[in-house]
Amino acid sequence: MDSAKKYRPNVGIMIINRDHKILAGEAFHYPGEWMMPQGGIDESESLLETMQRELLEETGLQIQQLRLIREHDEWLHYLFPKPQYKDDIYYVGQRQKWFLLEYHGPLPDADGQTEQEFSRFDWVSARWLIEQAPPFRRNVYNTIVAAFTPFFPT
Repeated sequence: MDSAKKYRPNVGIMIINRDHKILAGEAFHYPGEWMMPQGGIDESESLLETMQRELLEETGLQIQQLRLIREHDEWLHYLFPKPQYKDDIYYVGQRQKWFLLEYHGPLPDADGQTEQEFSRFDWVSARWLIEQAPPFRRNVYNTIVAAFTPFFPT
């Protein structure tokens, strides 16, 4: 990764159920594109704090409702289709630390979230999610699915 380029630090959250399905949301501002919850790391937050905050903001789920299975060992990154301006910085992409969580409750209500990132949620297969994800995120999704699949509940 080019150190001169700015990658926004971020966490990604893969939530799975007993049926090996992944919780995905249809992007509120980009209908037809499906994604997993994710979000930027605030300066004073740890990775776990960010994951818990983003989980609540984007899905309404509390960490106590889920079981943390694994944190991915490496930072993964992707480039935006065009640089994005946030907090007085132009970012060329995001670098992400991913978490795998298990959840067995009902689908979250997308309409009731503090951060309206998704218009709806569904349980989907990994293959379907990768095919429906924005193209610039697909390599990261392929990597994280391959890394986390051995840890899915049996």
